This record gives sequence, C-alpha cells and structure tokens, in this order.
Amino acid sequence: MDLTPHAKKLFLIISIMLTSSLACANGATLIVGNSSEGYESIQEAINSASVGDEILVNPGTYYENIVVDKRLDLIGLKNPVIDAGGDYFKGPGVTILADGVLMEGFTIVNSTNTAGDPLSGAGVFVRSNNNTINGNILENNYRSGIKVLGGYNNTITNNSVDSNFEGILVSDSHSNKITLNHINNNNNVGIFISGSSERNLIRYNIIDNNSRGVLLMGAGVNDITKNDVFDNKLKNFETSYTN
Repeated sequence: MDLTPHAKKLFLIISIMLTSSLACANGATLIVGNSSEGYESIQEAINSASVGDEILVNPGTYYENIVVDKRLDLIGLKNPVIDAGGDYFKGPGVTILADGVLMEGFTIVNSTNTAGDPLSGAGVFVRSNNNTINGNILENNYRSGIKVLGGYNNTITNNSVDSNFEGILVSDSHSNKITLNHINNNNNVGIFISGSSERNLIRYNIIDNNSRGVLLMGAGVNDITKNDVFDNKLKNFETSYTN
C-alpha cells in the first residue's frame, strides 16, 4: 500500500515515539566487574546510569559504601559482596534514597553507623518508598542488617539476616511488607518496630537465636502473624510503650 507523504511522515513520528517509549520502559543494562567493558565499582555504574536502568554486578568483593539516588534495578550475580569496611565516616553499606529501587542478590557486610549518628548504621539503609530488598545476605553489620527510616510500601523478602547488632529495624515507617526472611543470631533484636510505625505486615519469617525475637517500642498497630519465633535468648516477643 502506497502512503501519502503526510502519512509517511506521521508513520515515522509514531515509530520514533514508540521506539523511544520502549527504550525508556526497558532501560539500559550496565555491567560491573569481570568485563573489559564493565565498570570497576558499583557506585561508578550508579552514577553513570539513567532512571530505570539495570545494573548487573559480577561475583567478587566490592569495598564500597554505595548510595542509590535514582530508580534502578541492582542485581547481584552469584552474591557479590559489598564490604563497607567498618568506616565511621562512610557508615551504611547501601543507602537507598530513591523510590522504586530493586536490590537483589548481594552479600553485605561490615557496615557501621556514621560518626555522630549512632542510629544510622545498616547493611541496607532505606530512606524512601516502594523499594524491594530481595534475596540478600546481611552479615556482621552494626547496627542493623536492614533499616527502614521514614519509608512506606517497601518489600523486604527472602533475605538472610545473621549476626548483626539487630536484624531488621523499622522506624517511623508504614505499610511495609517483611516476609519470608530468616533472621537469626543477631546480638540485640531480630525485628524491631519503633517510632509510631504502623500497618506494617510481618509474616512467614523465621526469627531465632537472637537476644530478643520481636520488639515493638512505641509502635502503632501492625500485623505480626504466622512467623516462627523461637529460641531467642531473653524474649520471643516484647512490647514497650513510651510516654
């Protein structure tokens, strides 16, 4: 079928718009490590990425304290290690500031709080909304394995949270889902809900061999059901109200 010049021009414009739309929807894929064309550090890839891009991280140990300030998918291949180095000037292993981030398949160790802010430390520190933290290993972090501060609608699932000061801490945060995690051997609390947090869903977690299993301090109404909470040293469940 022959098209008029006007129809051809219109068809070309529509094709360009569709191509651009698909490119924006799919995003680019950036590679970190183990490649001559890859980035040497995760933070370098984040800085170079555009919103909606995917970053694939090859196996290895990355001595970094990364900050995610745009919506990205960060995917570890065979559990690359992010080692935060226990540096009091750098603090968390991963700080998520953007909404809609996926963090999947990493081992994150040796984070600490930043100097002057004793509550800031975490393997993954979430300060935003609608993120997914899935399938990670959080070990030997001070303070939290995973911390959500002022965050909404985040999903924390299928993570192993072991041998941190506290496992998962949620403060001043609402409507988050914490499911199917194994939280054990943490020095203080397995799951700590504080600071008027409410409407958080906490189900199907295994919480064992921590000092305390689940601690609620000054929290609102949360759904904490169908978890296996056992063999915690002081208490399996504890609720404390502040004036």
